[in-house]
Amino acid sequence: MFSSLDRVDIVLTPGPDGRQQFVQSDHRTAAAVEQERELSALFALVRVLNPKRMAEAGAPEPVVMYSVQERPPEFLRRVVHAAGGQLVIGSGLQPEAEEEPPPSLDEVIESSFVGLARAVAAEYGVPLTPNGLESVEDKLAGLAGDPKKDEYTYWSAVLKLGSFGGEVIRASNGGRWKVTASGSLPFALTTRFRGEEATVNPLGKAIKRFTNGEEDSLVALVNLFRSQP
Repeated sequence: MFSSLDRVDIVLTPGPDGRQQFVQSDHRTAAAVEQERELSALFALVRVLNPKRMAEAGAPEPVVMYSVQERPPEFLRRVVHAAGGQLVIGSGLQPEAEEEPPPSLDEVIESSFVGLARAVAAEYGVPLTPNGLESVEDKLAGLAGDPKKDEYTYWSAVLKLGSFGGEVIRASNGGRWKVTASGSLPFALTTRFRGEEATVNPLGKAIKRFTNGEEDSLVALVNLFRSQP
């Protein structure tokens, strides 16, 4: 199921090289993927990168196969390859050969978060500002619901709110999104706070907002960073 971000769909026995093997399945049509480009890119990034964090210290990097039923749009193929995943099309487990070198992972992460934040701003008709964030947080908090009942809606809300909040911080404090080893999702934002480099986790804060309510508002965290760049 393409919307499961905190677990792996299938765990295979290690291959001849001793590398653990995971399969993440995405049964959507290419047209359905194309309709939600920004979310599809970030869902795929998480689903390839998260299993790679499961390797024990000193163990070889796991193999993550992203399994689809039909050839996906070019952007998704490049996202999967950039994250180090193997794209598998159809019922077999034969990886598709890369037609050309994929973009850097940093480039894909950057464009995915920027793209989703802008798409959310357009979806809700608000500017990419603290005031816009306050409106988006309120609306998404009412939609997120229970991840056990509707994973897609919940994780979509987490990614939308986290990306929006992170981009509002970046607009004033600068910084970049990076892969992190901690947290439910494999991304954090490196930015500036009180004149020094700092790391903040807008996605983790979005999860806390939906779990704990207004006391864990992402708006408050963003405003703190913006007030002391």
